[in-house]
Amino acid sequence: MALETALFRIAEAARRVGVSASTLRLWERQGLLRPSRGDGRYRLYSGADLERLGRIRQLRRIDGLNAPAIRRLLEGPAEATPGRSGHRGRRTADASSALPGRLRALRQAQGLSLRQAGERTGLSPSFISSLERSLTGASVGALQRLTAAYGTTLGELTREPGAEGGRLVRPSERRTLEVSGRRVRIERLSSVVTSLQPELFVLAPGASSETYYAHQGDEFMYQLVGRLGVWLDEREYYELGPGDALTFPSTLSHRFQALGPAETRVLWINTPPTF
Repeated sequence: MALETALFRIAEAARRVGVSASTLRLWERQGLLRPSRGDGRYRLYSGADLERLGRIRQLRRIDGLNAPAIRRLLEGPAEATPGRSGHRGRRTADASSALPGRLRALRQAQGLSLRQAGERTGLSPSFISSLERSLTGASVGALQRLTAAYGTTLGELTREPGAEGGRLVRPSERRTLEVSGRRVRIERLSSVVTSLQPELFVLAPGASSETYYAHQGDEFMYQLVGRLGVWLDEREYYELGPGDALTFPSTLSHRFQALGPAETRVLWINTPPTF
């Protein structure tokens, strides 16, 4: 029977894709794929379903995308929500809409093709292309890899080109960047160039960096609201609650994830500005 016309039960589909049956059920609950059902209500996967599952596996494991970003990439961009500020009614200067164009300009300024950028970052060329065309989002970890390869920082993506502000930055004046399907918001707390890079991270429940990343410098974190898990070099784990502070060298590979059902807020300072 040709693959195009064959139908597979969940165990066989999972084996062919290289994941577990429970993973396929999870992806279905996340809305990434809806297989047909047989007379006994058991799941049936077509050849096209297997191709989509293979793509989902690549985007999840290699590119580090979360479910909302994968859905957006596979199904096309969703309608933007008018007037969304994401900051309890306060109007901040959101740099997110300019991100795809800036990433493309940075890559081209380095004289890199999509393939070369993929080789430098470990991300797939198709993912980088989709990000530059606003077809998908990216995790904090993936963006850090890209900016490091392009000779800049994630913090610089929130700066208005050529703009230099004063010493005081009010909440409504903060430059912001929303990533990971808008589940992670990074608010820049300084508008002047100094040896410090202070930022406010606002995380939706369960939001994370998705992957490990590292860079030069030192980091200081002060937990304001909620709980946060931080992993260092896959050997150390810290769980931060309100009032807890954590300091570590940025050269340690690190990742983070918001814990619990509520929003998480962290004051995060890098020195020098290498993130």
